[in-house]
Amino acid sequence: SVKAVSDIYSPVSGEVVAANEDLATAPEKLNEDPHGAAWLIKIRLSAPDEINHLMTASDYQAYIGE
Repeated sequence: SVKAVSDIYSPVSGEVVAANEDLATAPEKLNEDPHGAAWLIKIRLSAPDEINHLMTASDYQAYIGE
């Protein structure tokens, strides 16, 4: 495999304040617990009102089901 770095495209603006270093040694966590222990980054929001424009989990499920 090739290791590469790429930009992160995010639906919110802000500053990355933490990265989950545990994933460097256990990337399988992304598949095992994507909504828990496998968080990727923590962001300090610069425009908190952007959260109001995100889809809910059920909205997203409906969107990808179409």
